[in-house]
Amino acid sequence: MPDYFLAEHLAAKMGLSKEGLASFEAKRVIRAVVKNRRTYYSSRDFYRLKGVLHFVRHKGLSLEAARARVEGATPPASASAW
Repeated sequence: MPDYFLAEHLAAKMGLSKEGLASFEAKRVIRAVVKNRRTYYSSRDFYRLKGVLHFVRHKGLSLEAARARVEGATPPASASAW
């Protein structure tokens, strides 16, 4: 497993558009690293996003609840389907 993924490679692996990937970055689920005008995400971001997408797509959790589940935190009080 590489330490870093190009944005377009991570998006393709996750079945997202680059705009969708940027949306998860805006929501602070993942964080990009820019080097030589290329955007990269770490393998940690890969696994975090993979887990969040699993809980959202297959378990019906909200983004907040899925993120809390992946990060091992207590879910927000308003999170449903926990």
